[in-house]
Amino acid sequence: MVLIQSVNVVNVFWVEFFHPFFLIMDINRNRTGLEQKFYELTNKIVAECGYELYDMDYIQGSSTLRVFIMDPKTKTAVIDDCVKVDRAFNPYCETEDWIPDDFILEVSSPGVYRSLKAIDHFKLAMGEMIECRISGKLTPEQSQGLDKSDASSTKFRGELKEVNAEDFKIDFKGHDLSLSYQQLKKANLDPDFNN
Repeated sequence: MVLIQSVNVVNVFWVEFFHPFFLIMDINRNRTGLEQKFYELTNKIVAECGYELYDMDYIQGSSTLRVFIMDPKTKTAVIDDCVKVDRAFNPYCETEDWIPDDFILEVSSPGVYRSLKAIDHFKLAMGEMIECRISGKLTPEQSQGLDKSDASSTKFRGELKEVNAEDFKIDFKGHDLSLSYQQLKKANLDPDFNN
């Protein structure tokens, strides 16, 4: 029996790096095995439905596939979009014997506070307000020009100004702050609804 549901959830993928308490974000995530098969199938289905795949996670222990889609025009998704993608999975669930019998599908928009987990996510967020959490402290070069409390912070919020292969730049309190993806624990959109 296949259980399929559409919900609005946010999932974050973390990877351990050097020490179990030192977590960074895996910006260049490589998928393998069943997750790779689901990724290829999901890309195909989402594109056939006229949407873009923002992100996807397969949680093997619970056989849960979380799919985050968006309309290329609006950069979000409404419930009808999610239902359309959800239903498009049905024929594959019936014919593909590699899909687990206890498979659970969750389809949603990436959300207003969507996670930024790939360089493409950062590119889509150019000019938007984002919040970043880093592991460790800023380097002396990064903290130059910041007051002491900001320089010792691990949480930064600012407008995303530049995205490169190794790092990105935000306007943090009038200061151009470059952060490398290697430093990141978490990043997400953080819109300012007061303006």
